[in-house]
Amino acid sequence: MSASLRSPVTLEAFLAWERQRDMRYEFDGAGPLAMTGGSLAHSMIATRLVRLLEDRLGNGPCRALRGDVKIVVAGRVRYPDAVVTCSPLDLSADIIPEPVVVFEVISPSTAGTDRIAKNEEYRATPSIRR
Repeated sequence: MSASLRSPVTLEAFLAWERQRDMRYEFDGAGPLAMTGGSLAHSMIATRLVRLLEDRLGNGPCRALRGDVKIVVAGRVRYPDAVVTCSPLDLSADIIPEPVVVFEVISPSTAGTDRIAKNEEYRATPSIRR
């Protein structure tokens, strides 16, 4: 596939395209959105959150994961800062199955998208409880 995507883009076409990229991209239903690096504070909050979640979840079936693996929600692809899934994990997969809890660390540059668009997508996903 070429380095660029032509509109309209299907979810399947986006996933195939993104898997050939060195960078991570989200898919907002229309096209790819490059994921830029975050701040040190953002990373520290997300890392601490995952650590606390893992401590709380213990050795049960649920796992907390950091935002370097994608989820598919409402026909979109997102990289939340932390996510919990209770489904069995295929360690070679790049999509977290059936997320049940999703966390976004809000930063000024992404607050609108995180609070409105992503919140609506997460709420429209049956597996997500919080």
